[in-house]
Amino acid sequence: MGEYFIGPDLDPRKDHVLYKDDEHMVVYLGTQEGGEDVDVNTYLIVSNGKGIIIDPGGYKIFSKVLANASKYVDPQDIEYVYMCHQDPDVAGSIPLWREVSNAKIIIHWLWTRFLPHFGFENIRGIVHELSDDGESMKFGATTLEFIPAHFLHSPGHFTIYDRRSKFLFSGDIGIAFPEESYLVVENMERHIQAMRPIHERLMASNKAIKAWLSKVRHLDIEAILPQHGAIIPRKYIPRFFDFLENLKVGVDLL
Repeated sequence: MGEYFIGPDLDPRKDHVLYKDDEHMVVYLGTQEGGEDVDVNTYLIVSNGKGIIIDPGGYKIFSKVLANASKYVDPQDIEYVYMCHQDPDVAGSIPLWREVSNAKIIIHWLWTRFLPHFGFENIRGIVHELSDDGESMKFGATTLEFIPAHFLHSPGHFTIYDRRSKFLFSGDIGIAFPEESYLVVENMERHIQAMRPIHERLMASNKAIKAWLSKVRHLDIEAILPQHGAIIPRKYIPRFFDFLENLKVGVDLL
């Protein structure tokens, strides 16, 4: 059995191991910096010595992300970089990751044709494409489930369930921009108020939300790790799902 290290005292500006066992670990890479920029939560999974970066972030934070990731894995052993959609806050550092590693880029097939705009030429050799239905990927000591979450907010969006740690990496689902920075949710009702406006603006429809909920509610989830904002621990997940289920967003509000 592994150990979890998720508590209210975690500094969003520093890297932290969130889960660890003899073969597997999950790390938050200390990517919240404050200021006027859109902060991104970048995560690293290391399993049997091999790494995958989840939502690597933009150009500006690359050196910090690389330095922090290198504490846990040799960059040459990073096999994949996953970008849940094409926005620069999430994917701006993709060309730099290809310079320091041989990592393949995991993306929905829709975004493959956009990669030449990042400066890539032979894109077919560096991409692991996801179909609309997602897939299960064996990775080291775990299995990663790429679960469709289309139109939340990207039309080619997936959340990732790590069966070893029982973490759900939720991308743009569960994001928040609270007035004060914290890495783990302590007050769920206050956090919901920070989540509500950005979900109303970015998510396509409640129908899309319910489609995703039907795919994840049965999972044994220890924590939800979104791309922005704060980690939602197990005790608040039912409340989070209830909040989403009844939320009108996007075209519902037209």
